[in-house]
Amino acid sequence: MSDGRKGRLLLIVAVVAVAVAARLTTLHWTPLPSTLDGFGYVALARDTLETGTFPLTRFRADNIVFTAVLTLTGAITGERPLYIAQPVVAVTGAASCLTAMALVKRLAQSIRWRHSRTTLAMGIVGMGLAVEGIYLRRTGQTDEEALAFLLLPLFAIAVHRLLRTERYRRRWGAVVVVLFAAFPLLHTFSSLIVGLVLTGVLAAHLARIPSRRDAVTALAVVAGFWVYMWGYYRFAERSLLEVPYVDRISAYPGLFLAWVVVLVATLIWFQRTSARLQRATLGGAVGLWFLTLAANATQTVFPGTQTTPVGLLVLVVAFAVPVLFAVVGLPHASRDRRRIGPVVLALLLAPVVIVYFSLTASLTPEYYGTALRGQTFVHLPVFVLAGIGIAAVAYHRSPTPDGGLGTSRTHSHRIATVLTVVILVAAVVTMPIAFVNLDTFAFPTGATESQFAAATFTADHVDEQWASDHPFSRIVALYYPGASNGTYQPVARWLGGGSKPTCPTLSRASWGTTGAHLFPAGSEKTTPAALEEWRYENDVVYDTRSLDSVYLVRPGGNRTGC
Repeated sequence: MSDGRKGRLLLIVAVVAVAVAARLTTLHWTPLPSTLDGFGYVALARDTLETGTFPLTRFRADNIVFTAVLTLTGAITGERPLYIAQPVVAVTGAASCLTAMALVKRLAQSIRWRHSRTTLAMGIVGMGLAVEGIYLRRTGQTDEEALAFLLLPLFAIAVHRLLRTERYRRRWGAVVVVLFAAFPLLHTFSSLIVGLVLTGVLAAHLARIPSRRDAVTALAVVAGFWVYMWGYYRFAERSLLEVPYVDRISAYPGLFLAWVVVLVATLIWFQRTSARLQRATLGGAVGLWFLTLAANATQTVFPGTQTTPVGLLVLVVAFAVPVLFAVVGLPHASRDRRRIGPVVLALLLAPVVIVYFSLTASLTPEYYGTALRGQTFVHLPVFVLAGIGIAAVAYHRSPTPDGGLGTSRTHSHRIATVLTVVILVAAVVTMPIAFVNLDTFAFPTGATESQFAAATFTADHVDEQWASDHPFSRIVALYYPGASNGTYQPVARWLGGGSKPTCPTLSRASWGTTGAHLFPAGSEKTTPAALEEWRYENDVVYDTRSLDSVYLVRPGGNRTGC
């Protein structure tokens, strides 16, 4: 094996090691799922292992694939799904970094870059996505979307190769068929992004005026996916399965279609317009996100949702560094009309479109969640283009002292080193975003074992309705579906200045410091003294000491009922 290949292999191993380690960081304070939805998945996997059948009465339309993965992993390892979910997600999240490296490699090869230059770009995208906070958060949380981040680019690549090449067409077709069938069962929102990405790939293909057979094949694949996706979700709704996000599109079908047209037109236009206009368009579109986030720090853009903590805003600003280099690298993807450029452009523009659809549809908490999720999909293509942009800047040909064109190799290496350090430091700066609560900026996110034990005690011993903040009520509802319902409205009312809860309440000590989590609404808090007085006035029937102490308080006297 040549030294170049050995170096690239070591790079891949290093990226995987760093990416997996970063996504296992939550194990330092809890072995449990790192997000609330994760408790629902591990509960479904637990019940499937116990009964031998899927508990379909509790399924959403997109629970099938991820539940099956956790169930199969639990059956093979013999471990409880509650404790294997996070390692499974860490591996899939790390693998998505390799997908991004493969994209940048193909793009660099289409530009005919040397091996060392290509390896530089691969290293930037791999290491950047391994630690960049927002991408780390979404690909490291126990949620089916982590698997979608891995499969979405592969699906786009497979469709593109199926349409562009005669070689191995049956093999690419088989990959397309498998992912075609799996995605709507995997994740609803990701399927919407897939539909937009495939539409972009189709637009790039038809813009080249292909043969009639190729055009029909392209239309059949993309239109077929939209029809299959909507048909499946309609069937799921009639089967009484919950189908999230789809109603947000069906509520504004004309607006959504208009943004699809914008996607198609922009992708085709990018392949024909000047580099300056491309950069201005992308820079302006993403730059407006930063301005919106900054405005949200003082006044909520989506009324009824949380404002942006200043600390979070400071960390997010560091993401402007990869965005800047992505703007530089964008024309290289636009000029590659045949190999992989259309895939990169489609992956970039699809989440941009879904965010702006959310901003123009309705400023409600539902569309806030859609915009928040949508922007996470832009991070992978941004880093792919940023890797290309840095390599292009570092090895740009410039005048030499003898009057010729060229760049000193030593000088280029120095520039490459400096720029690589800059972008990776910026990525590391954003890393805490993965481990803090987005509403209070409190560390750490997720539930500890002692907090989970408090939720378990509540589920086992409280027969009537009880109150807590959003995380505890969600954990019990998802992991103990037969338990009494918890609600966070009494807590929100109390901490917002209203009356105190008159029912059993599972409270945190942090309600008096950083505040209670009341997603999608902003957090509310009281004072430590007021919280202590409230506990003193009532009966504490359970308490646990941990990073954030938890108390189950039952009102004294006859005051019961939420």
